[in-house]
Amino acid sequence: MEESERFIFTKEELTERVQVSPVVESDLKQIISDRMEQCGLYFRVFSRIKTATSMARKFEQKEYGGERRIQDLVGVRINLYFDDDVEICRHIMEQTFEVVDWSTSERNEDEFKPIKLNGVFRLPEYLKEEISADTWEMGIDDTFEVQIKTMFFEGWHEIEHDMRYKGEELWVNYSGFSRYLNSILATLELCDKSMVTLFEDLGHTLYKDGRWSDMIKSHFRVKMSDTSLYPEVQELLDSDSENGSKLAKKLYKTKRIVLIDQLLKRSRRVPINVNTIIALLNEEVLHDGRLTAIFRKRDVYNDGREESLAESRHYELRPLTRQTVFQMCTEVDGSRISDAAADVGVIFDACVEQIYGWIVKKYGPLFKDMPARPTTYHADILAYHVAVNLDRQKKRMNMHVRHMDPDVGGRIWYSEASLLIAEEKFPPKVYLNVSNGYAEAKRDDRPEREGAGTFFSYPGYYKLIADGIGIFNSIPCSNRRRIIREEGLPVLEAAMQDPNRNFPIVVIVSKADGDGMMDEDWLGAFRVSDFTRTVWRYAHVLTCYEDVGRKLLEHLRQTSAFLPDAKTHIPSEGRGYFPARDIPSEGRGCRPARDIPRLYIFWPGGAVDDFGPEDVENSSFGRHLEARGDARTYDIVRGGQAFYHKIVTDLRDWNVSADMWDGFQLEIMTEIPG
Repeated sequence: MEESERFIFTKEELTERVQVSPVVESDLKQIISDRMEQCGLYFRVFSRIKTATSMARKFEQKEYGGERRIQDLVGVRINLYFDDDVEICRHIMEQTFEVVDWSTSERNEDEFKPIKLNGVFRLPEYLKEEISADTWEMGIDDTFEVQIKTMFFEGWHEIEHDMRYKGEELWVNYSGFSRYLNSILATLELCDKSMVTLFEDLGHTLYKDGRWSDMIKSHFRVKMSDTSLYPEVQELLDSDSENGSKLAKKLYKTKRIVLIDQLLKRSRRVPINVNTIIALLNEEVLHDGRLTAIFRKRDVYNDGREESLAESRHYELRPLTRQTVFQMCTEVDGSRISDAAADVGVIFDACVEQIYGWIVKKYGPLFKDMPARPTTYHADILAYHVAVNLDRQKKRMNMHVRHMDPDVGGRIWYSEASLLIAEEKFPPKVYLNVSNGYAEAKRDDRPEREGAGTFFSYPGYYKLIADGIGIFNSIPCSNRRRIIREEGLPVLEAAMQDPNRNFPIVVIVSKADGDGMMDEDWLGAFRVSDFTRTVWRYAHVLTCYEDVGRKLLEHLRQTSAFLPDAKTHIPSEGRGYFPARDIPSEGRGCRPARDIPRLYIFWPGGAVDDFGPEDVENSSFGRHLEARGDARTYDIVRGGQAFYHKIVTDLRDWNVSADMWDGFQLEIMTEIPG
């Protein structure tokens, strides 16, 4: 494959553009678990969403390009207790999802290795909608992978994968040890086969002894409740066996897949016990009128059905409390569309198209009568709500949408926006207000407010407007690295003092290296370009050389907005104002060179954070990694990488907690103000 045809993406690009809602993983896992439980199989299910690091490594190590794409963005592993359940599980998956491909490890007489079946399936359309549209431009297919294997092989597979498949050098010139491992694997394969043979032989013995219930349990090997065989059925099987019709023999000869198919066909899950198993097989195989009459009289499929949790639970209703996960008030300047030409009408219409188009894409499948083109529209279906008020004459648009969280009961997600042209400005300007969040009842076992790092997210339409139309927040917003020169200082200082600014401004002051370039080695793994691409939709990131930085800080120290008695100070460790001893001032000389480089965050309202190389070096940050099995790994990073996470978290925490609304909150749970 030509190098130009290969997909190569960095971890940072994948992190930024590939966004997978947790509901994708949880729904797939739940769908598969429900189907397996419906069939009574013994199993365990694990799942994971592929990390950006793992995807970047895969692109680097393997040749992906053209039609060949990563197919396991979401992966599900099914571990089975019986070897013959592998093919049954394959059948269940084929009845549940659209199959793209199957592959299996080959068995041969000279080698033993993990026996597993891999299936690639098309993502259900509604789950595909929960993944960022950019994902499909990143060499990733709209599929997920299912691995099916037995518990015996699962027990040693990870060790074998790391120590043998990835560690081939360990075995070079040590064929005796490799042969020894093969003998262990052969024993495990024999255990898989022997377990099935054991229960088949036991079932045959029970059949010959006339122990029909026990024969069914041993032969079909599904999870079933401890229910006694109906006396009438017991009597019929006994007498029939003596008379030569041998209904019991037909039951014993019926393959397990026939029972699984019957369970899958039921529109409602039925209790699995010896009576329902015989009833199901009678409908498909036996066709015995006497059994049909017995089961109809007994109402067999409702006999033993347990009351569901939903039928018996009493729910205490509590008021909903709103929690913000993103907010912004900003000007839309049209800097990213070529035909705007300062025409606010064009900018307004472009924003309307993006907001309404996002609503149609997300909620259109639920509301079939929703017009495709922007208009005023209101609709409700249970917990789903869409309200759009569009007045083109007055150049105003308000919207509110909400939906229930499919994974967390009692949680409602919402997004609200207002769009208007401020005619009183000269020239007129377009303003966008956005509030994203959720509402749920306060619970005793949950913190009143969970961290912004958990839920922080801006709505898709805000991203589309920022990326495709352009926003302005005291200064233009850019996803590219920006260096401030001396001639740009007046504009930057004015932005810092702008009372309407809602973007924190991050200024990184560095020295020049021997080649006259900006020396940012002091930041370590904190890469300024990556950081800018991560936060640019809600924070400005600027860099400058030492001489420009000193002039900026000296001017700001002389500005009342940044004096220690300012009322907007945000008290927290490491956060404050420029101490007089740190900032050069007239008559005192310049700060020593060791006090540069620095990183400053100028918060809206006047507070300032000041960080130096020692803060970067001593920083530590705990972060969650990908799920492994039923546990979630936790990692502590240090230095520049930790500092990166800390600053991003600080910016997000400020965003969700700040009062951007000047006394007006978009408190719209049922109606939209006109």
